[in-house]
Amino acid sequence: MTLVSREAIDTALATVQDPEIRRPLTELNMIKGVDIADSGSVTVEIWLTVSGCPMRDEITGRVTEAVSSVAGVTDVAVVLDVMSEQQRTALR
Repeated sequence: MTLVSREAIDTALATVQDPEIRRPLTELNMIKGVDIADSGSVTVEIWLTVSGCPMRDEITGRVTEAVSSVAGVTDVAVVLDVMSEQQRTALR
């Protein structure tokens, strides 16, 4: 069994761009957290800029696709959260 490294997940996430801002989620500090189980199941927590984000499904799909491509990953779960006003201000 291949152990999945955080570096490999981060590299995959760096290829995922925000559909509206067109910059990688990693650059935008939109990755809230990553949990890698020994089974190869990966949970990625994403900060959305707004709660009603029209691109939430697009972002979920892109993250799932990117992380699924990492060797050893057996399953991907994406958990969405919403940025605070302070985080959004820092983003601008």
